[in-house]
Amino acid sequence: MRPRAGAALAAVIFASIGASGCGSAELRAARSGDRAGLREAIGERHKQGRITNAEAGEMAREVAAREIETAPRDAALARVRQVRGCAAELDGALADRSKIHDAAGAEAAQARVDDGRLDDDDARAFLGDRDDAWRAVGARGLVRREDHAARVRAFVDPAPQVRRAAVRAAAAAKDPSEVDALSEVARLDPELLLRNEAVRALAEIGGAATSAKLRDLWTTGDEPLREDIAGAWAKPGVYGSGGREPLRLLLASGHGPGVIEGAAAALRLVPESDREVRDEASALLVRTVATASRRDRLHAIAVIPLQRAEAAAAVKRASSDDDVEVRVGALGRLLSVPAERASAQRDLEAIAGQEAYGAPSSRARFELASAGDVRVQAWIERDLASRDPETRAAAADALAALGRSARGAPLLADDDASVRTHAACTLLVAARARR
Repeated sequence: MRPRAGAALAAVIFASIGASGCGSAELRAARSGDRAGLREAIGERHKQGRITNAEAGEMAREVAAREIETAPRDAALARVRQVRGCAAELDGALADRSKIHDAAGAEAAQARVDDGRLDDDDARAFLGDRDDAWRAVGARGLVRREDHAARVRAFVDPAPQVRRAAVRAAAAAKDPSEVDALSEVARLDPELLLRNEAVRALAEIGGAATSAKLRDLWTTGDEPLREDIAGAWAKPGVYGSGGREPLRLLLASGHGPGVIEGAAAALRLVPESDREVRDEASALLVRTVATASRRDRLHAIAVIPLQRAEAAAAVKRASSDDDVEVRVGALGRLLSVPAERASAQRDLEAIAGQEAYGAPSSRARFELASAGDVRVQAWIERDLASRDPETRAAAADALAALGRSARGAPLLADDDASVRTHAACTLLVAARARR
């Protein structure tokens, strides 16, 4: 695995933005961590709407890089984890942070391995490290065929982060001889998330042996594990090698999150020619939208394809439900149905403007923003001044969804480091999407 050309391209793009874009006052303040100065420099231009999305992305890059470089030891790991989604734009800062031999440095190195920026040979150099977090970096690099024995040993390492990294390496290596060992991880590992990782790795390997193991795991697995197993049965490498029958039976008679996930995967991955399984999957989701717990209804509403008339009708019925969360979820889906868009938009706007609804109002604003409804912009911008950090961070996401990410630029000078970092990463991803 070699560093991708995209990193160099991103550097060139941001360099060109820096040469001609955002004013030096903003950049100086962002680079130095002068939040008061940055707030002042942004202020008037923000009021006048003169900050472009590209300029906001440039400021965001400086802010995020500084947060990575200067975060106190007790907060550094959280800051690095927050920027995983925009790691490509911050590779230089992550490379520098990985030179510090602590948990945050190891997380930065892991991010670079996952993103193809750190060579697998360089990662494997840490296999003998005394620090578990750094040994996990080494285990993540065990992707070669000749690494089989080392990978399998790492599946039972005392440190969960090493086991997790080895399982992820196994998903990349796709070695059929590791099906039994990964099945044992999925069955016995004390870490729930690691058991799920093992099922995903099995799905990547595929084959009849994997299909048989997934049947056994379903019998004893808990609900989160079953979600991944059901999705794995629909994967091309598993479905045609024994996965079809258990998935079909599950869709015909099951219920709960695992079955919903299986139905969603079936409608994404099962060939159109297999009408029986696809019909079962659609019928299952329609039933769930109509009569299930709130959690399962929201899950089904989120994943059900609306091309079939009965699916669209079920979601439309849910759009007038007494439960406002269900109503918002259904209305958000109907925004993509041309015949329903106008009425769904009106109903969502009525909810979005009612602060008394709380979280559903925020969700309604995000749905409308994602659909390009600029009428919600004022409501979203009001959230930038909320006393609640999560509400402020959510406002940055909604503005980015609306295509107005630059309007979230004031959050780059927020007093809360978590909000600053979240907003910076959101603005960076928005700038990337519009290049």
